[in-house]
Amino acid sequence: MPMRVTANPWTALLTTMVLSGCATSSAPAVRVDSIEGTLPNCQSFAWNPSPGTDAASFTDQRVQGIVMQTLEAKGYTQSADKPDCRIAYHLSTHENPQSKPRVGVGMGGGSGGVGGGVGISLPIGKKKAQSGTFTLDVIDANKNAQVWSGSIDASFDSAELSDADARAVVEQVLAKYPDRK
Repeated sequence: MPMRVTANPWTALLTTMVLSGCATSSAPAVRVDSIEGTLPNCQSFAWNPSPGTDAASFTDQRVQGIVMQTLEAKGYTQSADKPDCRIAYHLSTHENPQSKPRVGVGMGGGSGGVGGGVGISLPIGKKKAQSGTFTLDVIDANKNAQVWSGSIDASFDSAELSDADARAVVEQVLAKYPDRK
């Protein structure tokens, strides 16, 4: 006689919840804003100087280099003398709180008597130390007005971006900026 297997609906629900909790999340979305959906005829770019700063930080140097490399790969040129557009960036970061182990105790009763339990939650894996928003702005040099902005929320190992972190956020944001025609 063949064995019959019946599925308990609670088991199916629990399995679905556990598996969905283990699923990886999608990449963060890049938010884009532009004036009336049109861009100026930007063929050349230069970096927008930051007011009041004497020396560029490591993050500034990494971001600027990767932005200019990415724009050149899209068909744009650099022009320090008379650019059509200028690029600026802003990075705001904050520290992520560290997860702590937790203990929970519970008791309950029912028709079969009284029961209890103890639960322990332990943080597993390494979480990025910093989170923040990275924003790139395109400024029309003739009008001195912002004409495009792209931003992304991301997590970083530290407040000073590594080469890999800088490349990841810059490339994700500039993927939304059109190639030169």
